[in-house]
Amino acid sequence: MVDKTRACFVAAGAIFAVFVADILIAKIQVVRGATIPVHVGDVGQFLLLLVAVTFLVAGALLRERSEAGKDQ
Repeated sequence: MVDKTRACFVAAGAIFAVFVADILIAKIQVVRGATIPVHVGDVGQFLLLLVAVTFLVAGALLRERSEAGKDQ
């Protein structure tokens, strides 16, 4: 169970890192004068954030379940 929990947290972190990198790259492009920055777009950013949060919640629920099983 711990491996699944850790995998969920790692996946959430990796996807969130992609989300942040996309925002930073678009910001750098705007600062340097690009008229239309190249990035995944609003819908893509929303989906990245949604998937990251879903993995984070799944990891938290799995950790809670494993800790509840240890208490009994």
